[in-house]
Amino acid sequence: MPGELHWEVGFFGKTKFRTALRTDGHDVNLPKELADKPEFQEEKGTINTEDEDAVVHTPPDPLWPSGILSIVVHQIVGLELANIKGSDGKRKGKEYEPARPEAGEVKEEQGRKLPSSYCTILVNDDLVYKTRTKVVSSQPIFNAGTEKFVRDWRSCIVTVAVRDSRNRQHDPIIGVVPLKLSDVLQTSSQSTRWYPLDGGIGFGRARISILFRSVELRLPPPQLGWDVGTFEFLSSSITTTGYAPSTHVKLRLRTGGSSANVKKHLSIQEGDGMKIDISGVDEGQKMRLPVRHRYRSPIFIEFYAAGHRSPDAYAALWLLELTDGDAQDFDIPIFKCGNGVRLSQNYITQQNYMDIPDMDIEEVGRVRFTGRFSAGTDSDHIKFVTDNDSRETIEAWEACYAEGVRQQEVHAEVPPLVQKLHDDSLTQGRDVLAQADEKDKERWLAKDGTDWSGAFGKNPKDLMASKSDGHDDGEEYDDFDAEEDDDDDDDDDDDDPDLGVQDGQAEFNETSEAGRPSMDTQGTGATSSSESGSSSKNPYKAYKDYKTRNRDLHRKHRGLMQWRPMRNVQFAKDEAKYALRKIKKLGSLGGRQPDVETEV
Repeated sequence: MPGELHWEVGFFGKTKFRTALRTDGHDVNLPKELADKPEFQEEKGTINTEDEDAVVHTPPDPLWPSGILSIVVHQIVGLELANIKGSDGKRKGKEYEPARPEAGEVKEEQGRKLPSSYCTILVNDDLVYKTRTKVVSSQPIFNAGTEKFVRDWRSCIVTVAVRDSRNRQHDPIIGVVPLKLSDVLQTSSQSTRWYPLDGGIGFGRARISILFRSVELRLPPPQLGWDVGTFEFLSSSITTTGYAPSTHVKLRLRTGGSSANVKKHLSIQEGDGMKIDISGVDEGQKMRLPVRHRYRSPIFIEFYAAGHRSPDAYAALWLLELTDGDAQDFDIPIFKCGNGVRLSQNYITQQNYMDIPDMDIEEVGRVRFTGRFSAGTDSDHIKFVTDNDSRETIEAWEACYAEGVRQQEVHAEVPPLVQKLHDDSLTQGRDVLAQADEKDKERWLAKDGTDWSGAFGKNPKDLMASKSDGHDDGEEYDDFDAEEDDDDDDDDDDDDPDLGVQDGQAEFNETSEAGRPSMDTQGTGATSSSESGSSSKNPYKAYKDYKTRNRDLHRKHRGLMQWRPMRNVQFAKDEAKYALRKIKKLGSLGGRQPDVETEV
């Protein structure tokens, strides 16, 4: 089999804790008069070594964003299912009795009405671990967890979803716990706390521990991103130069997880090229392609000439070259070759395509467009669910989003306290910068700690005085430095403890009525449940209102899903669809994929 395999292997040790980042280890969200009280402090356990003491008093280092993350789910207390049917029986003679006295009053640890719970752990919207099922218990003890390599702790989000194991129906979410590391690990590198379960059909409190240790590894900016995300076309058209096979051309775009078609009537010929309008492909919105495996997938474009059913030419943009959230203008080659499948599965670019000896390939033109890669799951992923694992991942994100603790996009952030300690540590021991004002410090000091003051002369102040006022000399950072703080836009005014995640309600109008956003059935956006909450006698409007928020209702076993037969029908439908998809792929060349890690 022809081809080349390039690989590297290395050992990267754990980094030392910087004393400049050391804190008192107290919760920064508590008032000063409460932070010092023992009952309001986290459980630290027994500290026997200096390393253990440094872990509980030093947050993760912004200089070393990559490391090993350990997540352990210890136990859940007060776990029970909500009564979705409300009070039972007539109220006559019971006017002064509570309608639902059972809520929060479960005393027994086992019972027929209690859930058989298990936990799933998602790291950056990737399902990585499942615990065993604890049958009919309100106080399940798991003490199970996993360790995973994290590319960038500043953007990492851990989601713990608690589900109820059921037969002949999908396991419903009892509650979720979203944890963003930059919000949880503000004063230490480990945390053990109690978190409430929300967003599902039940409630309770879960005890979860998180530990992060950086390793001596600096990845380039494109390698610090998420594996799950969405590629968004920002330009209104795709243009080609030097390639115009006919007056009209059809496009098929696909990537690891989704595909899209652009019909031929949207293209016109301009000179020696083509212009394809993509502004109205997705109901007037920008075209977006969800991606599940970003670092092994390209945006693969197939060009179909008029009157032909097979592709005439191909173009590939490999997503491993992109930085999360950065909009770029792309100019990539268009190839003609006899094996399009091989072109889509191998890293063939303009730099190396001439070195392939046994492949008939030639460059016939260029294609240009503007786009970016947006990290994290969003509503566009709903349409491309292919199995139970991806369905559970989408449901966990929907639960977080509907409760207002996740947004449609993920950004890398450094906690304000850590950023301040980091900035102060960079100027310690440097006489020139210690006496400079803040503007000069920012001009001569990169955010990753690189001192540029000696690179242009003896005294940066003397040099800057000789320059014109409008000239800027302090921006020549290398590739890693320029990326190192995409996190400069931290929200310093966000002091609310928000389950460890930013408030997702910021994107909605503050003057709108109180209500939680609901996912649209087609996955094209989110609307507020309160907007359509008013009753209407028009049956069409009532049906449209239900379709708008049915995913939220069904996830919480409301609407049609409050009846068990309807849940059985939905389960049978989905299982048949997934089984049919597996049968279709029996003859494919794809290898076996590893299953989700579980308890031994």
